[in-house]
Amino acid sequence: MVKDLGIHPPNTLILDSVTFCVDFAKVSIEGGHPMGPVFAYGAARAVLSATDADRLVAAGVKDNR
Repeated sequence: MVKDLGIHPPNTLILDSVTFCVDFAKVSIEGGHPMGPVFAYGAARAVLSATDADRLVAAGVKDNR
């Protein structure tokens, strides 16, 4: 599970120590994982807390839960 989430609009997300420079509209939050919501961008996946998923959605990430 991601422990540290940095949101830097308009195009930078930092999950733990991994930086994604991407249009937020191309990222999604998926459901179906027993540990919580999943950050999804291309082949990259990471389990998030519900609070962090909500923060990403508020920043413009697609919510596909």
